[in-house]
Amino acid sequence: MVAIWIVKMMYFKSGGGSLTDEEQQVTDLLQAMVRIPSVAAKEGQVADLIEAFLAPELSTGLIKRERISYAPGRDNLVLTIGDPNAQRWLGVDGHMDVVDAGDPNKWQFPPFSAQIEDGKLYGRGATDMKSGLAAAVVAFKQIAHEELDHGVQLMATVGEEIDNYGARQLAAAGYGDRLTGLLVAEPGNSNVDAAERGIIDYTLTAQGKAAHSSRPDLGANAIHGLFAFANAALTATAPLQAKDDPILGHATHNIDIIHGGNQINSLPESAYLRGNIRTTMIADNDAFIAALKQAAKTSVPKGVHLSLSIDSVLSAAAAAPDNALIQKVQQARQRIGLQRGAVAYRTGITDAALFFHDGLDLAIYGPGNDTSHETDEYVDLQDVFDSIKVYKDVFKNY
Repeated sequence: MVAIWIVKMMYFKSGGGSLTDEEQQVTDLLQAMVRIPSVAAKEGQVADLIEAFLAPELSTGLIKRERISYAPGRDNLVLTIGDPNAQRWLGVDGHMDVVDAGDPNKWQFPPFSAQIEDGKLYGRGATDMKSGLAAAVVAFKQIAHEELDHGVQLMATVGEEIDNYGARQLAAAGYGDRLTGLLVAEPGNSNVDAAERGIIDYTLTAQGKAAHSSRPDLGANAIHGLFAFANAALTATAPLQAKDDPILGHATHNIDIIHGGNQINSLPESAYLRGNIRTTMIADNDAFIAALKQAAKTSVPKGVHLSLSIDSVLSAAAAAPDNALIQKVQQARQRIGLQRGAVAYRTGITDAALFFHDGLDLAIYGPGNDTSHETDEYVDLQDVFDSIKVYKDVFKNY
């Protein structure tokens, strides 16, 4: 009771007035979630919170539950409501992990304190994306008590911030196969996104031979091999980057990490670089990987050998901007007095690509702003409260 009173007083201080029961529920749940430092770990504790919140519905069978372990302490949680034999299934996705908070001394409030000030909740994961997950869980709990002629499947995943580990596991097990629509509760500044670019992370390693810098003829400079590859790769991928996808725009290719050498007067024996590519539907992963493989065959200094590793791949996912789920979200926003959201696309990635298939309705929509991964990440509580109302409408009417 003391904790609830404190939260209410903080909200009064901001001029927001008293909280409704629904607003109090999501505020308490979100604070508890943010206080778990689930930095590539401890997602099972977030799943425990969700299950405790849904305990009445789970015990009566209104909500069906599955825990799918990825690693010790890291469980995906899959919850379902509605007609188990339905032809229409709406998937709802949210991840439970967060990125590292960085230097806590640079934060206005401790990054895992879930401090509330002036109607904003601060903390790592507040925007990306525990607010969207908390809002979806509260909406899910309420809609579980209604008769549905379709099914809703809520998936809380692990490891999204690293390589979408949880979504990969669930997709491989077939959890996305029956979905006709997918709502990803990622933050979007009121945008309603229908697409996201794909991604390729790769590593190019060059192996040469060490020698004194005054006698390069006795060695093989691995860094020079990197330069040869970099020039070849950027040239080979330029035509792909020039293609203008009607939904996703232009693909991008950047070399972001380069490392090699130990001493200024010694030829580097080994070196590596890492690159990141964001792909589209018309400049896709296969085309970029083929270009990288061709670049890895480029001419290099004698004695240098190149090795290419494709480390992580996700395909682009693009649904029609006016697909049925986008329309349901827009209608729900209008019914609660909000304007229609701008329909755009994501340059970043979500779990959507793992579950995407032809014909899937897709909407990426949730509370939050551009403070994802930043110091003093926060979410406006009113944005979270509005999202619950939108989610309830969509869950019921999809």
